[in-house]
Amino acid sequence: MNRSRLRRIIAIALGGLILLACPARREEKLPADVPVFLISVDTLRSDHVGAYGSKSGSTPNIDRFAKDAIVYEHAFSHVPQTLPSHATILTGLLPQTSGVRDNIGYVVPESVPTLPSLLKENGYATGAAVSSYVLRRATGISRGFDSFDDELEYKSALDTNAERNGERTLAALERWLDGAASSKKVFGFLHLYEPHAPYTPPPEFAKGRSPYDGEVAYADAIVGHFLDDLKRRGLYDDALIVFLSDHGEGLGDHGEEEHGIFLYREAIQVPLIVKVPRGANAGTRVPRLAALTDVMPSILETLGIASRAKLDGISLFGARKDGRRLYAESYYARLHLHWHELTSLVTDDWHYIDAPRLELYAWPADPAESRNVAEPNRRTAFALQHELAAMIKPFQPPSHVDLEDQRKLAALGYIGSIATGGGDYPDPKDHIQYIRLFHQADSLMTAHKYAEALPLLVRLTRENPSLVEEWLFLADAQAQTGHATEAMSTLREAIKRFPGHPNATLTLALLLMRAGRYSEAAAHAELALKQDAVLARETLAMIAMTRGNLAEAREQIDIAIGLAPHRTTTLMALETIQRKQSDWSGALATLDRVADEVTARHLPPIRGMESDRGEALLHLQRSEEAAAAFRKETELFPDDLPAWGNLAVILAVEGRRNEAIQTLRDAMQKNPGKAARQMAIESLDAIGEKESAQRLAKGGTL
Repeated sequence: MNRSRLRRIIAIALGGLILLACPARREEKLPADVPVFLISVDTLRSDHVGAYGSKSGSTPNIDRFAKDAIVYEHAFSHVPQTLPSHATILTGLLPQTSGVRDNIGYVVPESVPTLPSLLKENGYATGAAVSSYVLRRATGISRGFDSFDDELEYKSALDTNAERNGERTLAALERWLDGAASSKKVFGFLHLYEPHAPYTPPPEFAKGRSPYDGEVAYADAIVGHFLDDLKRRGLYDDALIVFLSDHGEGLGDHGEEEHGIFLYREAIQVPLIVKVPRGANAGTRVPRLAALTDVMPSILETLGIASRAKLDGISLFGARKDGRRLYAESYYARLHLHWHELTSLVTDDWHYIDAPRLELYAWPADPAESRNVAEPNRRTAFALQHELAAMIKPFQPPSHVDLEDQRKLAALGYIGSIATGGGDYPDPKDHIQYIRLFHQADSLMTAHKYAEALPLLVRLTRENPSLVEEWLFLADAQAQTGHATEAMSTLREAIKRFPGHPNATLTLALLLMRAGRYSEAAAHAELALKQDAVLARETLAMIAMTRGNLAEAREQIDIAIGLAPHRTTTLMALETIQRKQSDWSGALATLDRVADEVTARHLPPIRGMESDRGEALLHLQRSEEAAAAFRKETELFPDDLPAWGNLAVILAVEGRRNEAIQTLRDAMQKNPGKAARQMAIESLDAIGEKESAQRLAKGGTL
């Protein structure tokens, strides 16, 4: 008997044992109310979990939970992206069925029943807390939840508001549990984002581990806290708890550091661990294929709830389905990078990946998928190719993409502008190295090492010209190194390659404005009105302001505010115009409005906002409040030297000279260097402390 046949027989036998003992069968008595909890740790590779063979010691809590549960050893995601994968989990439908194919430009259709909506119809209180902008309520992923907490918080003034610390997410879900009905009939969804790049684990979890495993360890600790809390509430024993990940992470195994492009096992094999009520079958391991589409039908079957629509998944607790084929897709490369999309089929013995150059892996014997055996197994490869082709449905292009969404997703590493057209696209395998080079260039640009980034960006735009960010970075690097004319030429080429792309046209408009070519600048800003009217109006206002036409600037910014009344950047532009018009009461009112937005939406502090408030208050002869505003600016942004100087001058004018001098000492202590010393000298001179200013100018102390 050959090994593959023996493996199938063993799997069938084990599958039968699971079926016989499974507590989800209707004839077995379940608790009157079964609490249901779904825990998703985003971007968690199964082979980095102890229950799946990892030796890193990063997942003690998940491993402990696995002993109370059923471990599905070979569970697969259908798409290596956060939104479409979670849509699959919560609808039981493949991406091509639900219509959610990417993180951007798609929403869960109203016509598709979701797991929380079905549970809610059956008397469940439903609550969720998510950790990423990708799963914001606007995507439709929130439908059916009584409470859906997607409130994001900033870690610093430079944070992009794209994700939330998992501890705060857990606290949000626990607050919902505190207020939920006393009945155990609850469905809670916890989404953690820690293992997603960038990997910045807290020091206590980073020690002795890779940065990725450090993030895994941090997520594991949060999961442990949640499970302990369920035990404390008396919910754990009777609960149906599903632990999983939406997809894995490349970590360089096939050249991809993160995820979204390739469909190798490191990207689509995920942990799937299910604790059934009262711990039946605890510690069981199931080797048969499982999929994330199976989660919803498994929960519904356990609770005795019928789905209103045909699902693509099957119950994990039902009879084994022989010859199962698991579909996976990735359209990220096509949509964002102008490379070829990938689709695949996983069977008990094979993993077939359809690409311009076909790939076939005997994954049970080659789990790392290091040997493409499509050529010596052409008959198998073509048979699977034929099966896969029959499964694929027409591709649904994305809807209009909001550029604010695109900017926030870019902060999470999702590069590339959205594209809908087809074409003779290259195989991602042949171009994956350019993603690594792009991230190197991105790091150099972030560190303001523009001269070092230039040759890398020149190479990228020459060899892989289909990524608009490369052109924008190149233009920025050229402008920052004093080559404005070359930067303009680069942006003109980008506009030719990406017609109508607002980032290219608006960046060129700003460069033209700085060169004094105002009419050309305005003409380019107007080109972006259809794609991003708000940003285009802001740019037109900036051009008008630079030309000294404050009335036109105000007209443009008023239109922008009408389109986006809560956008703080637009409101701050209005405040700038009001200050230039000496409308200090108006400026103060606008700043109050901005402050309300910052507080209500948990936005980061805005640099200069409190200084502007202080200036307005001074003009309104409210000096004590002005001093408080400048002091707050120095607390939020200790390197804001003009704020320190203004605060010192106000204190001195109020007769608090010792306090003013101490303020200047504090400024120099927090900002060692010539700039702070010069600010202190000028401030001392302004308040009449000539001797102290001269001493400081000669290198003395204050």
